[in-house]
Amino acid sequence: MRPTQYALPWCFVALCICTPSPSNASIVHYLPLDGSTPTDLAGAATITIFGAEPTTDRTGMEMSAYGFDGWDDYIHADININADIMPNITWGAWIQSNISHQEPTVRAIASQDDGNFDRQFGIDYRSGNGLSAFKGDGVLGSYPQIAGDWYFVASTYNETVHQVTLYVAEQRNTSQTGFTVITGSLAEVDDGHNYIHIGSNPFAFVSEHWDGVIDEFFIDDEVLNLEEISRIATNGITIPEPLLPSLIAPATLMLHRRRR
Repeated sequence: MRPTQYALPWCFVALCICTPSPSNASIVHYLPLDGSTPTDLAGAATITIFGAEPTTDRTGMEMSAYGFDGWDDYIHADININADIMPNITWGAWIQSNISHQEPTVRAIASQDDGNFDRQFGIDYRSGNGLSAFKGDGVLGSYPQIAGDWYFVASTYNETVHQVTLYVAEQRNTSQTGFTVITGSLAEVDDGHNYIHIGSNPFAFVSEHWDGVIDEFFIDDEVLNLEEISRIATNGITIPEPLLPSLIAPATLMLHRRRR
């Protein structure tokens, strides 16, 4: 038997198995919010639209983001991000709002809140803040946004060290130096809802509906750092493709035939 007899098929299998995963391998939910029926490309969560409609994204592409009217629109996703399920998370999105800093209002980009300042990021102008995140006993902020402009916003919740961090960058500069980073302590509170709303706060006794556009929503089950968040904002999300049996089958068949 020649030493190279099985080199080709085994190298083919090794290539399929050992191909490096993209840097976003820990993304557990990704809603690009494209088209008339948005889907979760990473986690296969059930997505239900309530009023929100497809619109133009930050690049001018039609049907590539979702618009919310600020009154009753939202997207429901059966994603449980409670701390006992997902203790450490990063979630974020591209956003544009029609909200003036002169309005003493609160609007959620995404939330699981049931009234205890649970996990949520959005806008809070009750005290002149701006883009902010809930931290269990109040609001972490702030970043004063301009109505009509696009921003990449993300927040991390780290139950290990009880810390919440807000990341904001304007569309013109998503490099690491373009981000504003705000960090605060995370209070220990009861769980929120076992689902999330994109574009509203699901707490029944408030009305915090988003007025504007949301795009490229994602959840990662790790606490990402500034470099990783900047990379997502700049390059987007890449979901690793599964190892397809159809790729391995030809190599396996070749190996079997050579043995005969």
